[in-house]
This record gives sequence, C-alpha cells and structure tokens, in this order.
Amino acid sequence: MASMRTVRLDHVILLAVGCLVAGYLLGIGTAVVIQGKPAPVPGPVAGPAAPVAPPGTALGTLQAEIRELRNIVESNPESVAAWVRLGNLYFDTDQFMESIDAYSRALELQPDNPDVITDRAIMYRSIGDFQRAASEFRRAAEISPTHLNSLLNLGVVLRYDLNDAPGAILAWKGYLARNPPPEMAEKISREIATLQGR
Repeated sequence: MASMRTVRLDHVILLAVGCLVAGYLLGIGTAVVIQGKPAPVPGPVAGPAAPVAPPGTALGTLQAEIRELRNIVESNPESVAAWVRLGNLYFDTDQFMESIDAYSRALELQPDNPDVITDRAIMYRSIGDFQRAASEFRRAAEISPTHLNSLLNLGVVLRYDLNDAPGAILAWKGYLARNPPPEMAEKISREIATLQGR
C-alpha cells in the first residue's frame, strides 16, 4: 500500500511538471501566432525629409498656412504681423533658420518687440548659437524689464549652454524680482540654491 502511494505521488509530480511545461510552450506558441512576425527594424535615414502630411492633419494645416503667409509677405513685405506669424509657424515646425529669417524681417520693421526678440533667441539656441541667444535675451530684457520669458531663458542659456553659473544666478534673481508664477518661482529658487551650493 505504501509503495502505491509513493508511485501516485511521483505520477502527480510528473504530471504537474508536464502540465507547467506544456502550458509554457503553448503560451509562447500562442503569442507568436497572435503577434505574428516581429516588425522589421528600419534602416538608417539618409537625411532629414521634409514633413509630408495630408491637408486635414495639423502638420498639413500648418504647412498650408506657411504657404499662405509666404504669399502674403511676398505681396506685402511690410506686414509685421505676417512676418511674426510666419516665424511662429516655422518655430512650431522646427524650421529654425526659416524662423530666424522671418523674425529678423519682422524686427527690421519693428526692432523693439521683446516677444519677437525672445522667440528669435530661442531659435538661435536651437541651432547652437548660444552667445547670440544670450545676447538677444539680454536685449529683450533691457527693452522690457518686466519681460519674464527673456530673463528665464537667459538664465537657462547661461547655466546649461555657456556654463556661466554667476550669470545665470543674476538673470534668475532678476526673474524672481518680477513676481513670476509661484510654481516657476519655486523651481528657479531651487536652481539658484543648487548653484550656490545650498
């Protein structure tokens, strides 16, 4: 009787292990069938391609608006609003040089616009011209001492791109002195404390 019990226990253990293995293999097989073949890995891209999108999509709409604005500035090159909007659209579609050119045309017509100067400075930063970006942010802050965005970005460029911690602290203290939104004030205060080693 004792030997029969041992045999049954061995059979139960073997059966349990067999079921586990069979279930595992069945699960893998099912996953392969359901998922199909793995997706092919794309090859390297030869160069950046121009964005192509159907007219109904957001990118397609932006490209259509860019074409329309280019026609407007060709026929009315004195339209500051059209140049600024064109610069903004190029900004939004990561066309950095085109954005810089459009903002520059707007600034030829209206040189003291701190918003446009700041947006152009952001584009200079995007192409890696950090000195020019810092200079533009300073200029915007001088023209409009309450221009928070220029001071905030000046600190960012000085801190992260030009490794000028004292300059960043100075810019950010100027930013904090102008009563920015509380959540940004808190972030910038922490940045300053980190730079000062507190």
